[in-house]
Amino acid sequence: MIASWRALAVAAALAVVLVIAVVIDPGRTRGTEDRALVPGFDPGRVTELVWERAGQPAIHVARDADGWETRAPAPTVPSAVVHVPVDPSAVGEVLAALRGARWHRRGDPPPIHATLTVVAGAQRHVLGIAAPIAGTEQTWLVDDGRGVVVDSWVARALDRDLLALRITTPLADIRRAQTISIEGEFEGQLGGHVALHIDGHPRRLDLGGKLVIAADLADQLERVLGAVTIVRIPDGPSGARGLSIFTGDEDLARSARAVVHLVLGGSCPGAPELIAVSGTDGDGCVERAAAEAVEHAVGRLQQPPAAIVERRLVPFEPTRIVLADGVALDITALRAGEHPAEPAHVAELLAALAAPAEVAALPAAPATQHLIVTDHTGAEITLDLFAGHVVARHGELIALAPAPGAWNLLVRPSRELRDVTPWLEEPTTITTVRIDDVSYQRGAIIGDWTRRPGGTGDVTAGVNPADTKTLEALVGTLAAPRSLGFVDDQLPVVHRVVLVVAPPTGAPFEHTLALGAPRASGCPAHVDRDSILLPASVCAQVAALAK
Repeated sequence: MIASWRALAVAAALAVVLVIAVVIDPGRTRGTEDRALVPGFDPGRVTELVWERAGQPAIHVARDADGWETRAPAPTVPSAVVHVPVDPSAVGEVLAALRGARWHRRGDPPPIHATLTVVAGAQRHVLGIAAPIAGTEQTWLVDDGRGVVVDSWVARALDRDLLALRITTPLADIRRAQTISIEGEFEGQLGGHVALHIDGHPRRLDLGGKLVIAADLADQLERVLGAVTIVRIPDGPSGARGLSIFTGDEDLARSARAVVHLVLGGSCPGAPELIAVSGTDGDGCVERAAAEAVEHAVGRLQQPPAAIVERRLVPFEPTRIVLADGVALDITALRAGEHPAEPAHVAELLAALAAPAEVAALPAAPATQHLIVTDHTGAEITLDLFAGHVVARHGELIALAPAPGAWNLLVRPSRELRDVTPWLEEPTTITTVRIDDVSYQRGAIIGDWTRRPGGTGDVTAGVNPADTKTLEALVGTLAAPRSLGFVDDQLPVVHRVVLVVAPPTGAPFEHTLALGAPRASGCPAHVDRDSILLPASVCAQVAALAK
């Protein structure tokens, strides 16, 4: 009982404390209070964002059909407006912060250093951005004349200057560009006039004829151009002069980013240690090292064709090759025309196409054969094969001389790329072997064979141990006959061999071989429509069992 009274007393005391807390908290309101920074915010309705700072021009960002852009008076024609694209991810971060921000507490409005006006149709919402609260991860904002405390990430997302809104890497997507043109003068060591016109994948340089440039040179050019980063907004018009770089992307034909233009060169107004840029994404300044890297990459492409040509015949992974005899080799499905392809032989051909070759003069005579190589994107290279073991990518100004072994693989006929095993059976499913007029029948026990006719008047006879051993060896070889090559001359038939196969399911079927006279290179055999060369032991075994 004492314990119960004591518990009741404690509960009553707690209740009194809670009541007092409610009574003396003047800021407490009844019900659930909406602490959204912008209640009911809908990012899709926002049409404009305006940042203002004392003593600085306002930053006006507006939505158009292609995305977001900054709009400012033109420096030379005040009545005109300059439209510069804005980084969509930067605007996305601002809108996400406005949608997700919640305030923690209110207070007197502090001094602000910037304002953000959010325009959604006829509605305008102004937010003042103040200083962070020392020692915390919270910051004051001013909303409708009252101070509110938010997490500092919200303030950082909303407090944008022009550089934080701009596209700072104009050529970041250059690897996907279909065309790259670089023209003009460079102030550095390159000197002289530059005119490079590159297109396609792999990259081809136009020198009056297309030239596939070495992959390391193309990679370096794309890498340094993609890394050009605007690090400062100039104090005035940049007046960039030097290299004029254009990129085009057919996949973005209806987009504002279909063609990107960047001019690189000259000193940055307000920061002469930097290099000025201008173009599609407005004026800016980049590090001198970035400009020098572009200079170096462009300079390497100014070398003679023999020094910059891609020396691999095909600088990509093929998925289809139309061979010299017109048969299509499907790399993915491993088929040469209608036939399965031999993986090892296909790998040899791919290695030959990927092997570096020596530079050679382009023959005056026409090509004698052609290979058409395609990759998974549909990019295509036609290889012209000339007498004298010289190859040129069609339309190029110079040729390549592959090693003799590689050349032999390039001109190999399609039949030599087929799977060299005409069939593949389990030896124990071969129930009958007929050699001319002699038939060997498998018994119920493995290794038990009977022969018909048995010879010397016998209709059926057992097979002696020596012939059984020979027969088992022959069956083991012919269950999966592996070709040593092809035979081109006429093949007089010496023996005809028929294998009867009884699979576990389905009806029995036959394989037939017509053997010719044995040769030093092996045992010639006609199988289906091909004449192939089998191991010499096949002819010897068949001859012994035919007696």
